[in-house]
Amino acid sequence: MLLHERLHDIAARFPHKLALGFAQESLTFGELDQRSRALAAAFRDWGVRPGDRVGLLADPCAEVVVAFWAALHADAIAVHLNEQLAPEALSDILEDCEPAVVVASRRYAASKLARRRPDTPTGRILVIEDEAEMFARPEGDANAKSTAAESDIAAIVYTSGSTGTPKGVCLSHLNWNATVRAVSTHMPITSEDSYLMVVPLHYVHGLMQLLVHTLCGASVYLAPDFLFPNVVLDQLVRTRVTGFSGVPYHFAALLDRSRFLQTDLPDLRWIAVTGGRMPPERIAQIRNAKPGLELHIWYGQTECAPRVTALDPRRVDRKPDSAGSPVPGVKVLIVDDAGRELPQGAVGEVVVCGENVMIGYWRQPEATAQVIDSLGRLHTGDFGWLDEEGDLFLTGRRDAMIKSAGERVYAEELEAMLLQCEGVLDAVVLGVPDDLAGERIEAHIRVVAPLPREEEAVQRLADRIRQHCLGKVPFARSPKAYHIWAEFPRKPNGKIDRRRMVGGPATLPPATVG
Repeated sequence: MLLHERLHDIAARFPHKLALGFAQESLTFGELDQRSRALAAAFRDWGVRPGDRVGLLADPCAEVVVAFWAALHADAIAVHLNEQLAPEALSDILEDCEPAVVVASRRYAASKLARRRPDTPTGRILVIEDEAEMFARPEGDANAKSTAAESDIAAIVYTSGSTGTPKGVCLSHLNWNATVRAVSTHMPITSEDSYLMVVPLHYVHGLMQLLVHTLCGASVYLAPDFLFPNVVLDQLVRTRVTGFSGVPYHFAALLDRSRFLQTDLPDLRWIAVTGGRMPPERIAQIRNAKPGLELHIWYGQTECAPRVTALDPRRVDRKPDSAGSPVPGVKVLIVDDAGRELPQGAVGEVVVCGENVMIGYWRQPEATAQVIDSLGRLHTGDFGWLDEEGDLFLTGRRDAMIKSAGERVYAEELEAMLLQCEGVLDAVVLGVPDDLAGERIEAHIRVVAPLPREEEAVQRLADRIRQHCLGKVPFARSPKAYHIWAEFPRKPNGKIDRRRMVGGPATLPPATVG
Protein backbone atom coordinates (compact mmCIF):
# COMPACT_ATOMS: atom_id res chain seq x y z
CA MET A 1 0.00 0.00 0.00
CA LEU A 2 1.18 3.54 -0.72
CA LEU A 3 2.07 5.75 2.24
CA HIS A 4 -0.57 8.40 1.48
CA GLU A 5 -3.22 5.69 1.08
CA ARG A 6 -2.32 4.53 4.58
CA LEU A 7 -2.66 8.12 5.84
CA HIS A 8 -6.13 8.28 4.26
CA ASP A 9 -7.12 5.06 6.05
CA ILE A 10 -5.80 6.35 9.39
CA ALA A 11 -7.70 9.63 8.87
CA ALA A 12 -10.89 7.65 8.27
CA ARG A 13 -10.36 5.77 11.54
CA PHE A 14 -9.27 8.75 13.67
CA PRO A 15 -10.57 11.89 11.91
CA HIS A 16 -10.64 14.05 15.05
CA LYS A 17 -7.54 12.72 16.78
CA LEU A 18 -4.46 14.96 17.04
CA ALA A 19 -1.96 14.08 14.32
CA LEU A 20 0.49 16.98 14.61
CA GLY A 21 1.13 19.43 17.41
CA PHE A 22 3.13 22.64 16.91
CA ALA A 23 3.74 25.76 18.96
CA GLN A 24 1.16 27.77 16.96
CA GLU A 25 -1.13 25.23 15.30
CA SER A 26 -2.34 21.65 15.54
CA LEU A 27 -3.82 19.35 12.93
CA THR A 28 -6.08 16.34 13.29
CA PHE A 29 -5.62 13.31 11.06
CA GLY A 30 -8.70 14.34 9.10
CA GLU A 31 -7.37 17.86 8.55
CA LEU A 32 -3.93 16.60 7.57
CA ASP A 33 -5.33 14.24 4.95
CA GLN A 34 -7.84 16.74 3.54
CA ARG A 35 -5.40 19.65 3.33
CA SER A 36 -2.67 17.56 1.76
CA ARG A 37 -5.08 16.18 -0.85
CA ALA A 38 -6.20 19.72 -1.69
CA LEU A 39 -2.61 20.91 -2.07
CA ALA A 40 -1.85 17.87 -4.22
CA ALA A 41 -4.61 18.98 -6.59
CA ALA A 42 -2.91 22.38 -6.83
CA PHE A 43 0.43 20.68 -7.55
CA ARG A 44 -1.17 18.75 -10.40
CA ASP A 45 -2.71 21.95 -11.77
CA TRP A 46 0.77 23.49 -11.82
CA GLY A 47 2.05 20.64 -13.95
CA VAL A 48 3.57 18.38 -11.30
CA ARG A 49 3.59 14.88 -12.77
CA PRO A 50 4.19 11.45 -11.21
CA GLY A 51 7.86 11.10 -10.34
CA ASP A 52 8.52 14.86 -10.26
CA ARG A 53 10.36 16.16 -7.22
CA VAL A 54 8.84 18.55 -4.66
CA GLY A 55 11.42 20.38 -2.54
CA LEU A 56 10.59 21.31 1.06
CA LEU A 57 12.61 24.10 2.70
CA ALA A 58 11.24 25.26 6.05
CA ASP A 59 11.55 24.83 9.79
CA PRO A 60 9.06 22.36 11.33
CA CYS A 61 5.55 23.70 10.74
CA ALA A 62 2.12 22.44 9.75
CA GLU A 63 2.54 23.66 6.18
CA VAL A 64 5.72 21.73 5.44
CA VAL A 65 4.19 18.48 6.70
CA VAL A 66 1.04 19.12 4.65
CA ALA A 67 3.29 19.73 1.61
CA PHE A 68 5.15 16.46 2.23
CA TRP A 69 1.94 14.44 2.16
CA ALA A 70 0.66 16.51 -0.78
CA ALA A 71 3.72 15.50 -2.80
CA LEU A 72 2.91 11.85 -2.16
CA HIS A 73 -0.79 12.33 -2.95
CA ALA A 74 0.34 13.79 -6.30
CA ASP A 75 2.50 10.68 -6.90
CA ALA A 76 5.54 12.95 -6.76
CA ILE A 77 8.76 12.53 -4.75
CA ALA A 78 9.28 14.55 -1.57
CA VAL A 79 12.73 16.06 -0.95
CA HIS A 80 13.26 17.70 2.44
CA LEU A 81 16.04 20.27 1.99
CA ASN A 82 18.44 21.08 4.81
CA GLU A 83 17.78 24.70 5.75
CA GLN A 84 21.25 24.91 7.33
CA LEU A 85 23.02 24.48 3.99
CA ALA A 86 24.82 27.41 2.44
CA PRO A 87 23.26 28.65 -0.84
CA GLU A 88 26.11 27.08 -2.83
CA ALA A 89 25.59 23.63 -1.28
CA LEU A 90 21.83 23.98 -1.65
CA SER A 91 22.35 24.78 -5.33
CA ASP A 92 24.21 21.48 -5.77
CA ILE A 93 21.25 19.53 -4.44
CA LEU A 94 18.68 21.51 -6.42
CA GLU A 95 20.63 20.91 -9.61
CA ASP A 96 20.77 17.21 -8.78
CA CYS A 97 17.07 16.66 -8.02
CA GLU A 98 15.59 19.36 -10.32
CA PRO A 99 12.38 20.01 -8.37
CA ALA A 100 9.16 20.96 -10.13
CA VAL A 101 8.08 22.91 -7.04
CA VAL A 102 9.88 24.17 -3.96
CA VAL A 103 7.76 24.90 -0.88
CA ALA A 104 9.71 27.33 1.30
CA SER A 105 9.24 29.65 4.24
CA ARG A 106 9.75 33.33 3.47
CA ARG A 107 12.89 33.31 5.60
CA TYR A 108 14.66 30.63 3.57
CA ALA A 109 13.28 31.81 0.24
CA ALA A 110 15.06 35.11 0.91
CA SER A 111 18.24 33.82 2.55
CA LYS A 112 18.82 30.62 0.55
CA LEU A 113 16.84 30.42 -2.68
CA ALA A 114 17.39 34.05 -3.63
CA ARG A 115 21.15 33.54 -3.30
CA ARG A 116 21.40 30.27 -5.21
CA ARG A 117 23.56 30.00 -8.31
CA PRO A 118 22.03 31.49 -11.48
CA ASP A 119 19.87 29.07 -13.43
CA THR A 120 19.65 26.62 -10.50
CA PRO A 121 16.33 24.81 -11.04
CA THR A 122 13.56 25.25 -8.51
CA GLY A 123 10.39 25.09 -10.59
CA ARG A 124 7.64 27.11 -9.00
CA ILE A 125 8.53 28.55 -5.58
CA LEU A 126 5.61 28.45 -3.17
CA VAL A 127 6.32 30.78 -0.24
CA ILE A 128 4.32 29.53 2.73
CA GLU A 129 3.51 32.91 4.29
CA ASP A 130 2.50 34.48 0.97
CA GLU A 131 0.09 31.71 -0.01
CA ALA A 132 -1.14 30.50 3.36
CA GLU A 133 -4.60 29.72 1.98
CA MET A 134 -3.06 27.00 -0.21
CA PHE A 135 -2.25 24.99 2.92
CA ALA A 136 -5.58 25.49 4.67
CA ARG A 137 -8.07 24.35 2.02
CA PRO A 138 -10.50 21.97 3.75
CA GLU A 139 -11.41 19.86 0.74
CA GLY A 140 -9.25 17.48 -1.23
CA ASP A 141 -9.90 15.75 -4.53
CA ALA A 142 -11.59 12.57 -3.39
CA ASN A 143 -11.67 11.21 -6.94
CA ALA A 144 -7.94 11.46 -7.62
CA LYS A 145 -6.43 8.02 -7.98
CA SER A 146 -2.75 7.21 -7.51
CA THR A 147 -0.91 5.61 -10.39
CA ALA A 148 2.22 4.96 -8.32
CA ALA A 149 3.42 1.52 -7.27
CA GLU A 150 4.73 0.58 -3.84
CA SER A 151 8.17 0.13 -5.41
CA ASP A 152 8.23 3.76 -6.62
CA ILE A 153 10.30 6.41 -4.85
CA ALA A 154 8.43 8.25 -2.10
CA ALA A 155 11.28 10.44 -0.80
CA ILE A 156 14.86 11.34 -1.55
CA VAL A 157 16.98 11.95 1.54
CA TYR A 158 20.27 13.70 0.89
CA THR A 159 23.26 12.65 2.92
CA SER A 160 26.85 13.78 2.57
CA GLY A 161 28.19 10.60 4.19
CA SER A 162 31.90 10.55 4.96
CA THR A 163 33.03 12.07 1.67
CA GLY A 164 31.09 15.33 1.84
CA THR A 165 29.63 14.71 -1.62
CA PRO A 166 25.80 14.93 -1.56
CA LYS A 167 24.07 11.69 -2.42
CA GLY A 168 20.32 11.36 -2.76
CA VAL A 169 19.13 8.17 -1.07
CA CYS A 170 16.02 6.97 -2.90
CA LEU A 171 13.53 5.39 -0.50
CA SER A 172 10.37 3.81 -1.86
CA HIS A 173 6.94 3.38 -0.33
CA LEU A 174 7.96 -0.26 0.19
CA ASN A 175 11.15 0.75 2.04
CA TRP A 176 9.24 3.02 4.40
CA ASN A 177 6.44 0.51 4.93
CA ALA A 178 9.04 -2.07 5.95
CA THR A 179 10.54 0.33 8.49
CA VAL A 180 7.15 1.38 9.87
CA ARG A 181 6.25 -2.28 10.32
CA ALA A 182 9.61 -3.15 11.93
CA VAL A 183 9.74 -0.24 14.39
CA SER A 184 6.09 -0.37 15.40
CA THR A 185 6.41 -4.13 16.03
CA HIS A 186 9.66 -3.86 17.96
CA MET A 187 8.63 -1.01 20.28
CA PRO A 188 5.58 -1.56 19.93
CA ILE A 189 3.82 1.69 18.88
CA THR A 190 0.03 2.04 18.67
CA SER A 191 -2.60 4.76 18.31
CA GLU A 192 -2.40 5.22 22.08
CA ASP A 193 1.14 6.60 21.81
CA SER A 194 2.59 10.05 21.20
CA TYR A 195 6.05 11.33 20.37
CA LEU A 196 8.12 14.52 20.73
CA MET A 197 10.43 15.05 17.76
CA VAL A 198 13.54 17.22 17.99
CA VAL A 199 15.36 15.87 14.91
CA PRO A 200 14.66 17.87 11.71
CA LEU A 201 12.62 16.29 8.93
CA HIS A 202 15.47 16.55 6.42
CA TYR A 203 17.29 13.91 8.46
CA VAL A 204 16.13 10.37 7.88
CA HIS A 205 15.54 9.70 11.57
CA GLY A 206 13.11 12.62 11.82
CA LEU A 207 11.21 11.56 8.71
CA MET A 208 11.11 7.97 9.95
CA GLN A 209 9.58 8.99 13.27
CA LEU A 210 6.98 11.13 11.52
CA LEU A 211 5.96 8.21 9.30
CA VAL A 212 6.03 5.53 11.99
CA HIS A 213 3.85 7.44 14.42
CA THR A 214 1.49 8.96 11.85
CA LEU A 215 0.82 5.62 10.16
CA CYS A 216 0.20 4.00 13.54
CA GLY A 217 -2.35 6.69 14.42
CA ALA A 218 -0.09 8.17 17.13
CA SER A 219 0.32 11.90 17.75
CA VAL A 220 3.53 13.72 16.86
CA TYR A 221 4.66 16.97 18.49
CA LEU A 222 7.41 18.84 16.66
CA ALA A 223 9.83 20.88 18.75
CA PRO A 224 11.19 23.99 17.00
CA ASP A 225 14.84 23.33 17.93
CA PHE A 226 17.13 22.06 20.68
CA LEU A 227 18.76 25.35 21.62
CA PHE A 228 17.30 25.37 25.14
CA PRO A 229 17.08 21.88 26.72
CA ASN A 230 14.80 23.12 29.50
CA VAL A 231 12.25 24.16 26.86
CA VAL A 232 12.37 20.63 25.45
CA LEU A 233 11.94 19.23 28.94
CA ASP A 234 8.94 21.50 29.46
CA GLN A 235 7.46 20.11 26.24
CA LEU A 236 7.99 16.55 27.47
CA VAL A 237 6.07 17.46 30.63
CA ARG A 238 3.33 19.46 28.90
CA THR A 239 2.63 17.10 25.98
CA ARG A 240 2.85 13.96 28.14
CA VAL A 241 4.31 12.01 25.24
CA THR A 242 5.09 8.32 25.54
CA GLY A 243 8.23 8.37 23.35
CA PHE A 244 11.32 10.47 22.68
CA SER A 245 14.53 9.88 20.75
CA GLY A 246 17.69 11.68 19.70
CA VAL A 247 21.41 11.44 19.11
CA PRO A 248 23.82 11.29 22.09
CA TYR A 249 24.22 15.09 21.98
CA HIS A 250 20.53 15.61 22.71
CA PHE A 251 20.68 13.43 25.80
CA ALA A 252 23.95 14.99 26.96
CA ALA A 253 22.31 18.42 26.75
CA LEU A 254 19.26 17.21 28.66
CA LEU A 255 21.41 15.66 31.38
CA ASP A 256 23.82 18.58 31.73
CA ARG A 257 21.61 21.59 31.08
CA SER A 258 18.17 20.64 32.31
CA ARG A 259 16.48 18.87 35.22
CA PHE A 260 15.61 15.83 33.10
CA LEU A 261 16.86 13.31 35.66
CA GLN A 262 15.02 15.00 38.53
CA THR A 263 11.73 15.60 36.68
CA ASP A 264 8.88 13.15 37.01
CA LEU A 265 7.71 12.03 33.55
CA PRO A 266 5.09 9.37 34.32
CA ASP A 267 3.78 9.15 30.76
CA LEU A 268 7.16 8.72 29.07
CA ARG A 269 7.40 5.01 28.25
CA TRP A 270 10.56 4.85 26.12
CA ILE A 271 13.55 6.79 24.90
CA ALA A 272 15.89 5.78 22.09
CA VAL A 273 19.46 6.74 21.25
CA THR A 274 20.64 6.67 17.65
CA GLY A 275 23.27 8.29 15.44
CA GLY A 276 26.33 7.47 17.54
CA ARG A 277 27.72 5.81 20.63
CA MET A 278 26.16 6.78 23.96
CA PRO A 279 28.86 6.86 26.68
CA PRO A 280 28.19 4.15 29.30
CA GLU A 281 28.33 6.83 32.01
CA ARG A 282 25.35 8.57 30.41
CA ILE A 283 23.42 5.32 30.11
CA ALA A 284 24.04 4.61 33.78
CA GLN A 285 22.84 8.09 34.76
CA ILE A 286 19.53 7.58 33.00
CA ARG A 287 19.06 4.00 34.15
CA ASN A 288 19.76 4.90 37.78
CA ALA A 289 17.46 7.93 37.80
CA LYS A 290 14.63 6.38 35.78
CA PRO A 291 14.78 2.58 36.16
CA GLY A 292 11.25 2.09 34.78
CA LEU A 293 11.96 3.93 31.53
CA GLU A 294 12.68 1.73 28.50
CA LEU A 295 16.03 2.72 26.99
CA HIS A 296 16.55 1.57 23.40
CA ILE A 297 19.84 1.80 21.50
CA TRP A 298 19.40 1.89 17.73
CA TYR A 299 21.72 1.46 14.76
CA GLY A 300 20.94 2.20 11.16
CA GLN A 301 21.81 4.05 7.99
CA THR A 302 19.93 6.42 5.72
CA GLU A 303 20.21 3.74 3.04
CA CYS A 304 18.11 1.42 5.25
CA ALA A 305 15.25 3.87 5.86
CA PRO A 306 17.08 3.89 8.39
CA ARG A 307 16.51 1.24 11.04
CA VAL A 308 18.71 -1.90 11.13
CA THR A 309 19.14 -3.04 14.74
CA ALA A 310 17.81 -2.21 18.19
CA LEU A 311 19.12 -3.26 21.59
CA ASP A 312 16.40 -4.71 23.79
CA PRO A 313 16.07 -2.52 26.92
CA ARG A 314 16.43 -5.64 29.06
CA ARG A 315 19.98 -6.08 27.74
CA VAL A 316 21.15 -2.46 27.96
CA ASP A 317 22.70 -2.86 31.41
CA ARG A 318 24.66 -5.93 30.28
CA LYS A 319 25.59 -4.62 26.84
CA PRO A 320 25.64 -0.82 26.80
CA ASP A 321 28.19 -0.91 23.97
CA SER A 322 26.07 -3.12 21.68
CA ALA A 323 23.97 -1.90 18.75
CA GLY A 324 21.43 -4.69 19.35
CA SER A 325 19.85 -7.32 17.13
CA PRO A 326 18.08 -6.87 13.77
CA VAL A 327 14.60 -5.38 13.90
CA PRO A 328 11.76 -7.51 12.47
CA GLY A 329 12.10 -8.12 8.74
CA VAL A 330 15.80 -7.22 8.60
CA LYS A 331 18.73 -9.64 8.34
CA VAL A 332 22.28 -8.68 9.28
CA LEU A 333 25.32 -10.61 8.05
CA ILE A 334 29.02 -10.21 8.76
CA VAL A 335 31.08 -10.83 5.62
CA ASP A 336 34.71 -10.85 4.57
CA ASP A 337 36.24 -8.87 1.70
CA ALA A 338 34.95 -11.44 -0.79
CA GLY A 339 31.37 -11.17 0.51
CA ARG A 340 31.42 -14.56 2.26
CA GLU A 341 29.50 -14.83 5.52
CA LEU A 342 31.71 -15.07 8.61
CA PRO A 343 31.01 -17.10 11.76
CA GLN A 344 29.80 -15.71 15.06
CA GLY A 345 32.40 -13.55 16.79
CA ALA A 346 34.44 -12.83 13.65
CA VAL A 347 34.92 -9.20 12.65
CA GLY A 348 33.88 -8.21 9.13
CA GLU A 349 31.72 -5.80 7.18
CA VAL A 350 28.10 -5.37 8.24
CA VAL A 351 25.73 -6.27 5.39
CA VAL A 352 21.97 -5.67 5.53
CA CYS A 353 19.19 -7.55 3.74
CA GLY A 354 15.51 -6.63 3.76
CA GLU A 355 12.73 -4.62 2.18
CA ASN A 356 14.06 -1.53 3.97
CA VAL A 357 17.17 -1.37 1.75
CA MET A 358 17.06 1.64 -0.56
CA ILE A 359 16.43 1.56 -4.30
CA GLY A 360 19.74 3.32 -4.85
CA TYR A 361 21.36 6.75 -5.06
CA TRP A 362 19.56 9.31 -7.22
CA ARG A 363 21.21 9.46 -10.64
CA GLN A 364 24.35 7.72 -9.34
CA PRO A 365 24.27 4.13 -10.65
CA GLU A 366 28.01 3.62 -10.11
CA ALA A 367 27.82 4.71 -6.48
CA THR A 368 24.79 2.45 -6.03
CA ALA A 369 26.65 -0.55 -7.46
CA GLN A 370 29.47 0.02 -4.97
CA VAL A 371 27.17 -0.59 -1.98
CA ILE A 372 24.36 -2.85 -3.25
CA ASP A 373 25.59 -6.20 -4.54
CA SER A 374 24.02 -8.59 -7.06
CA LEU A 375 21.99 -10.22 -4.27
CA GLY A 376 20.42 -6.90 -3.28
CA ARG A 377 22.43 -6.73 -0.05
CA LEU A 378 23.58 -3.36 1.27
CA HIS A 379 27.25 -3.19 2.21
CA THR A 380 27.21 -0.60 4.97
CA GLY A 381 30.92 0.17 5.19
CA ASP A 382 30.67 -0.48 8.95
CA PHE A 383 32.66 -3.27 10.57
CA GLY A 384 31.54 -5.35 13.51
CA TRP A 385 30.72 -8.79 14.89
CA LEU A 386 27.71 -10.71 16.24
CA ASP A 387 27.63 -12.40 19.64
CA GLU A 388 25.84 -15.58 20.69
CA GLU A 389 22.56 -13.69 21.25
CA GLY A 390 22.67 -12.17 17.78
CA ASP A 391 23.55 -8.68 19.04
CA LEU A 392 25.77 -6.51 16.87
CA PHE A 393 28.95 -4.87 18.15
CA LEU A 394 30.44 -2.21 15.88
CA THR A 395 34.21 -1.81 15.63
CA GLY A 396 34.45 1.03 13.11
CA ARG A 397 33.83 2.18 9.55
CA ARG A 398 35.78 1.15 6.49
CA ASP A 399 36.66 4.81 5.91
CA ALA A 400 37.43 5.28 9.61
CA MET A 401 39.99 2.48 9.76
CA ILE A 402 43.38 4.06 10.48
CA LYS A 403 46.50 2.60 8.91
CA SER A 404 49.39 3.77 11.05
CA ALA A 405 52.95 2.44 10.79
CA GLY A 406 51.71 -0.90 9.48
CA GLU A 407 48.97 -1.22 12.11
CA ARG A 408 45.25 -1.35 11.23
CA VAL A 409 43.32 0.43 13.95
CA TYR A 410 39.55 0.85 14.20
CA ALA A 411 38.69 4.25 15.60
CA GLU A 412 35.59 3.06 17.46
CA GLU A 413 37.57 0.48 19.43
CA LEU A 414 39.92 3.19 20.70
CA GLU A 415 36.98 5.50 21.41
CA ALA A 416 35.33 2.79 23.53
CA MET A 417 38.60 2.34 25.42
CA LEU A 418 38.93 6.08 26.05
CA LEU A 419 35.39 6.23 27.44
CA GLN A 420 36.49 3.79 30.14
CA CYS A 421 38.87 6.43 31.50
CA GLU A 422 37.44 8.20 34.54
CA GLY A 423 36.16 11.66 33.73
CA VAL A 424 36.05 11.22 29.94
CA LEU A 425 32.61 12.19 28.68
CA ASP A 426 33.11 11.75 24.94
CA ALA A 427 35.91 10.67 22.63
CA VAL A 428 36.64 10.79 18.91
CA VAL A 429 39.70 9.18 17.30
CA LEU A 430 40.93 10.36 13.90
CA GLY A 431 43.68 9.38 11.50
CA VAL A 432 45.68 12.41 10.34
CA PRO A 433 48.01 12.20 7.29
CA ASP A 434 51.61 11.70 8.38
CA ASP A 435 54.70 11.46 6.14
CA LEU A 436 56.37 8.86 8.35
CA ALA A 437 53.54 6.68 9.66
CA GLY A 438 51.05 7.14 6.81
CA GLU A 439 48.42 8.19 9.34
CA ARG A 440 48.93 9.51 12.85
CA ILE A 441 46.38 8.44 15.50
CA GLU A 442 44.93 11.43 17.35
CA ALA A 443 42.38 11.46 20.15
CA HIS A 444 39.85 14.22 20.79
CA ILE A 445 38.52 14.25 24.34
CA ARG A 446 35.64 15.98 26.08
CA VAL A 447 35.72 15.70 29.87
CA VAL A 448 33.04 15.72 32.55
CA ALA A 449 34.43 18.57 34.65
CA PRO A 450 34.83 22.13 33.28
CA LEU A 451 37.91 22.36 31.09
CA PRO A 452 40.87 23.80 33.07
CA ARG A 453 42.23 27.09 31.78
CA GLU A 454 45.85 26.59 32.85
CA GLU A 455 48.18 24.93 30.34
CA GLU A 456 49.79 22.77 33.02
CA ALA A 457 46.40 21.47 34.15
CA VAL A 458 45.50 20.54 30.58
CA GLN A 459 48.88 18.79 30.27
CA ARG A 460 48.25 16.76 33.44
CA LEU A 461 44.78 15.82 32.22
CA ALA A 462 46.12 14.62 28.86
CA ASP A 463 48.97 12.73 30.58
CA ARG A 464 46.47 10.86 32.75
CA ILE A 465 44.41 9.88 29.70
CA ARG A 466 47.56 8.87 27.83
CA GLN A 467 48.62 6.58 30.67
CA HIS A 468 45.17 5.01 30.65
CA CYS A 469 45.54 4.28 26.93
CA LEU A 470 49.03 2.81 27.27
CA GLY A 471 47.70 0.53 29.97
CA LYS A 472 45.11 -0.82 27.56
CA VAL A 473 46.73 -0.95 24.11
CA PRO A 474 50.31 -1.16 22.77
CA PHE A 475 52.11 2.08 22.00
CA ALA A 476 51.91 1.41 18.23
CA ARG A 477 48.11 1.36 18.40
CA SER A 478 47.61 4.20 20.89
CA PRO A 479 46.95 7.88 20.08
CA LYS A 480 50.04 10.02 19.49
CA ALA A 481 48.30 13.32 20.28
CA TYR A 482 45.44 14.33 22.53
CA HIS A 483 43.10 17.27 21.93
CA ILE A 484 41.06 18.41 24.91
CA TRP A 485 37.80 20.15 24.00
CA ALA A 486 35.28 22.14 26.00
CA GLU A 487 32.65 21.17 23.39
CA PHE A 488 32.88 19.21 20.15
CA PRO A 489 31.84 20.91 16.90
CA ARG A 490 28.52 19.53 15.73
CA LYS A 491 26.30 19.35 12.70
CA PRO A 492 22.77 20.82 12.87
CA ASN A 493 21.33 17.38 13.74
CA GLY A 494 23.58 17.15 16.82
CA LYS A 495 26.04 14.62 15.40
CA ILE A 496 29.75 15.29 15.86
CA ASP A 497 31.33 17.06 12.87
CA ARG A 498 34.58 15.12 12.55
CA ARG A 499 35.87 17.10 9.58
CA ARG A 500 35.93 20.30 11.66
CA MET A 501 37.90 18.58 14.44
CA VAL A 502 41.11 18.12 12.47
CA GLY A 503 43.80 20.28 14.03
CA GLY A 504 42.08 20.52 17.39
CA PRO A 505 40.09 23.37 18.96
CA ALA A 506 41.05 26.91 17.99
CA THR A 507 40.15 28.45 21.35
CA LEU A 508 42.10 28.67 24.60
CA PRO A 509 43.07 26.94 26.79
CA PRO A 510 45.83 25.14 24.87
CA ALA A 511 44.30 21.91 23.73
CA THR A 512 46.82 19.84 21.78
CA VAL A 513 49.07 17.72 23.93
CA GLY A 514 51.40 15.43 21.96
